[in-house]
Amino acid sequence: MCIMSTEIRNKIRPVFSGHETFPLRYGWLKKIFDASLLIEKEEKSISKDLFNSPDSITILGVGKNMVSSMRYWATFCKLLELKDDGLFLTSNAKLIYDDNGLDPWMENPATLWLIHWNLATNRELLTYYDFFNKFNTYHFDKNELYSFIVKDLNDANYKVAEKTLKRDIDCFLKVYSTTTLKNDSGEECFESPLVELGLITPFSKRDIFEKKKGAKSTLSIYTFLYGLFSFWGKYYSSSKSISVDTLCYTEESPGKIFLLDVDSISNYLINLEDVTNGLLEWSETAGLKQIFLTKEIEDFQKTAFEFFKRNYE
Repeated sequence: MCIMSTEIRNKIRPVFSGHETFPLRYGWLKKIFDASLLIEKEEKSISKDLFNSPDSITILGVGKNMVSSMRYWATFCKLLELKDDGLFLTSNAKLIYDDNGLDPWMENPATLWLIHWNLATNRELLTYYDFFNKFNTYHFDKNELYSFIVKDLNDANYKVAEKTLKRDIDCFLKVYSTTTLKNDSGEECFESPLVELGLITPFSKRDIFEKKKGAKSTLSIYTFLYGLFSFWGKYYSSSKSISVDTLCYTEESPGKIFLLDVDSISNYLINLEDVTNGLLEWSETAGLKQIFLTKEIEDFQKTAFEFFKRNYE
């Protein structure tokens, strides 16, 4: 399934700016959540009274450009959602980031995987979408990734300034690949929490990067199931079965988004029937590996998040 160029042409407009070249940073989402929750309780506008307020720099404790960047990350990480009458906290954000929530300080790797899923399946974020869903080069430099994205844009007759796209690629690599800063104690720390996922690593001193495909030690069966049901409901909701190859190689599948190979996916499927209490069954007949639904699912996304919440039990 390869749909990006058609989507760009028809309705999707790629976003390459708004982050102000700042990658997502530790503590930002919690800080935005707390400030937004207070504003919502006072029945004020998050957009007006947080991000467009003269006091935003004081409230969030960052510079003006970082305020814009924080809004960008809060939106695309699905902490906030845009409705007709403004920005609002999402229901999942309230479940996770509240002081009494599932993981307010992002200490559980499942939270980072959820953020990653939201970014890599968003077709507006073309750099992220193309890299995880379509770019099949595992050792690459910035120019190779740039050329690939430009070709996708050209196929859709969509243009973007070279400088804008290259800055977006730089920011993308900072989100996922090792960049260190000094904290208040003088100790080295990662700039972006998503570096912890180990999806992209520097490969050499010549600005070559490596996409790390295979088993992921911090990716639990429950997070895998979140991806599986999200993907199934979005593209195959009328089907009672889905093949392992589809889960591995199709755009927006768990294999693509989590960078899993067939063996890694198969390892998750071994105990699938027990973990899902019989909701899913795995079958291998004549070399064809498939997963079957044993019951009707009315809301795949709700089912996905119910399994995901088990990460925090």
